[in-house]
Amino acid sequence: MVVKNSDINQMGNLVKKALVQAKIEDRLILGLSQIVKCLMEGFMDIPTICLMAPPKQGDVATHMQEVLLQAFCLENGIYILHLDSAEKISRILRASTVESCALIFANPSGNSESEGSFLDEDYQLTKIEKQIVNFCEDNWDDLEDSTIHLPDK
Repeated sequence: MVVKNSDINQMGNLVKKALVQAKIEDRLILGLSQIVKCLMEGFMDIPTICLMAPPKQGDVATHMQEVLLQAFCLENGIYILHLDSAEKISRILRASTVESCALIFANPSGNSESEGSFLDEDYQLTKIEKQIVNFCEDNWDDLEDSTIHLPDK
């Protein structure tokens, strides 16, 4: 089954909202080196969604690190979405540098924006994050070949 274009377009808007909300709530790690550092230190929160955009053309070292990050995510049950543009990620988050990946962590329980206990007793997903996870689950086999297009504005 191929992921429908309408689903991909809707997902771009949801991902944008999830990025902004996670940044506001301090549940977002931006940038490959920061993500790797965080995961290597055994960060206490639960990483849920890894968002990856293509690195700069010809940046082989970053590509190899992203492949390793992707393998880590797959082994540890972290959902991966491929996005169309590192520039859009950075623009949405008002980052000072262009970064090709971001990692969203689950909400600690008790946040009023969360919907139920999805991961375990202590961590929850927001309604938007739950929609993204459901999309990942429904399209698991096709996600590697699909690119989510973030909104231009």
